[in-house]
Amino acid sequence: MKPSHSQAVLLAFGLLTWLPVRARADNSLTSQGLAVAYYPLVGVTLGLLLWAGSGLVDAAPASVSAVILLVLWVGLTGALHLDGLADCADGYFAGHRCADDTERRQRTLAVMREPTSGAMAVVALVLVLLAKWVLLAQLLEAQLLTFGVWLVLLTLPRAALLPYILFTRYARDEGLAQSLKNQLPTMPVLIAVLLTLALGIGVLTLPLAILSLVAVAVLTFLWRALWQKSIGGFTGDCLGALVELAELMLLLVITLALVSGP
Repeated sequence: MKPSHSQAVLLAFGLLTWLPVRARADNSLTSQGLAVAYYPLVGVTLGLLLWAGSGLVDAAPASVSAVILLVLWVGLTGALHLDGLADCADGYFAGHRCADDTERRQRTLAVMREPTSGAMAVVALVLVLLAKWVLLAQLLEAQLLTFGVWLVLLTLPRAALLPYILFTRYARDEGLAQSLKNQLPTMPVLIAVLLTLALGIGVLTLPLAILSLVAVAVLTFLWRALWQKSIGGFTGDCLGALVELAELMLLLVITLALVSGP
């Protein structure tokens, strides 16, 4: 069945956000696969919304504005990626001490599937959210949280998922991410990645754009290697956690470059 681009867009927004969009109930697997190519578009939309939100809280102290924007940020995504980060933290630390590869993989995947969160998940969430708040406050205080910065912050991490899914096997025998990978169209994915790269270069200064792209690329490579060793592939939780970590990495890189730079 030929995939529907309009359906794919709705599926992408329906999965990655809490925005009031609704895809048809009879969506096809091919449309679900094509939806992955529209993940960067989701990032662009979220960036626009958060940029608009930052304008509304501009009069508040930077630390207060940062809290409001962080709550909005989490709310727009339904904490989906934070949930993935929590599961990854619990799963990795539950299985990393297993000497046998098969035992480590089974233990890690089993813990990642549990609905409850352990101490490692809580620690990871607190540290990531605290770091995001501090970095947001720094950028707001210096009046450097621009339209272009918001776009890159929200778009580039979601674009990083595309090559990750395309070139990595799914670790489980079943799951939503397995269906997405099986139906993933190569050409639209590559076009989406290239457009995202062009967006980053277009809205940031060239040195900062290159630094941001390299930082996310290195993080994605290392994250992929970690889970290749742990479970032999990726899960949906790995994707969500990568988005959170890439957003944090970009916030750190941009803050250091703009606030602490010459």
